[in-house]
Amino acid sequence: MAEPASTAQDAERLDDALYVLHGSQGTGTIRALLYGGYLVAIFGGVYGFNLLRALLISSDPQWLRAAAASVWSLLAFGTLIIGLGLLAWRVGRVRGPLVPPLPFIDLLLGSAIDRWQVLRERAWVLLISGLGVGVLIGVLLGGAAMGAGLGSAAAVLGAVVGGAVLGVALAWLWLAGQHSLAPRGPGRAVSWPAMVRDLRLDDVRAHALRTTHIGGAVLAGDLRAARLDVAPAITRARSRRLRPGGRVSTIVRRDILGYRRAPGQAVAGVLGVGMSSALIALAVLQPAAPRILGALALIVAYLGFGALAEGVRLVADNAGTPPLLGVSFRAEAVLHLIAPAALALACALPIAALVGRAHALEAAGAPGLHPAYALGAVTVMVALLAGVTLMAAFRGTPPEMSFVPEVGPMTMAYWYGRPLAVAVSGGLLLGSLADSRGWAPVLLGAELALAVAIIAYGIRLARRLELGHRG
Repeated sequence: MAEPASTAQDAERLDDALYVLHGSQGTGTIRALLYGGYLVAIFGGVYGFNLLRALLISSDPQWLRAAAASVWSLLAFGTLIIGLGLLAWRVGRVRGPLVPPLPFIDLLLGSAIDRWQVLRERAWVLLISGLGVGVLIGVLLGGAAMGAGLGSAAAVLGAVVGGAVLGVALAWLWLAGQHSLAPRGPGRAVSWPAMVRDLRLDDVRAHALRTTHIGGAVLAGDLRAARLDVAPAITRARSRRLRPGGRVSTIVRRDILGYRRAPGQAVAGVLGVGMSSALIALAVLQPAAPRILGALALIVAYLGFGALAEGVRLVADNAGTPPLLGVSFRAEAVLHLIAPAALALACALPIAALVGRAHALEAAGAPGLHPAYALGAVTVMVALLAGVTLMAAFRGTPPEMSFVPEVGPMTMAYWYGRPLAVAVSGGLLLGSLADSRGWAPVLLGAELALAVAIIAYGIRLARRLELGHRG
């Protein structure tokens, strides 16, 4: 522990340096925190509360209470919490929460001043931000449940406390992920100041450089550069090589080799598709379930399937280069969908069958669709995911309007979010099957035709990207 005199000297030297860098107004960190909290509270209160309350009011209250008290809901909630914790820790290893600008790192963080003194303000901002976001989420969820008549003031208080604990825990795990990059030593402390002091200067500088690169790549629409910056180093199965074979089998084995080299990404993709399949099956078979379940399922499935379809994006990244396997550009893109689609179906169909069987036993004699529709719905979901993955991989460069100051941000957001918007729309259509009754076969067939049309559009985008590189 630093001596009091040394701590006072460090604080004085830090104040002098900050005055030279920022003037008498200070760093502005507190003002930025307050303004960000103000915006989040306003938008959350105006839009989040009303949307959540409308969703709860439009749903069957008895079904919601029964679902919330079931074992499956508790398992899903626990899985969500564990997943968020692992995600926060993993993000901390890629880009930690305490990453000042590069000049600040070189001038202050690398000096003899205590590292906790230098980063204390940012550390407190991280803690307060996690606490504030958690409290806000608890207020929105508890308040919406109370406004819909599904909860009491005690439930709101419990949601606020739980949200606060979760927010602080995720903030700590985010910092712990950044701290885990430092070499392990005996008696390694886990307190907030100790973890900040253990941060290595090289790691913080690397994260600052990565932040600059990713920010520039996002603004320029260069998704390949952003992916390369965040991609982890391949350390597994590096000695494995592709065996000789046909064109189709070689490309499929190439994707399987990619799963072996990045097993964490493959497992995350399978889990995402599996969770989405259960939600889709529930939304299709249960008329009382909220229709938004379909949209939420496709958001998770879009991310999960994207983790499995890394080969498709690699084809798009290599557009304009000579083919190495003797396969045309578009054919290679389609063939790279075989392995992720097969793996997704192998995961989705059994889960949908289990959900359908459980629903049939629970709601025997009640009106509703046959459990076979759940299998058809997840099959359409996988086809839709294949199409939007092609759209996302071969979207090309941003339109010129993305760089016009007045409309650029909105155009860029539309360019980025179009595949996800298509996936969400497909999820809402799949969720509406539960209300279609006699029209369910027609609607399911129409959605399958729509998925095939989206795949064809994705192949067309691949052709346009290929021709663009030829020109």
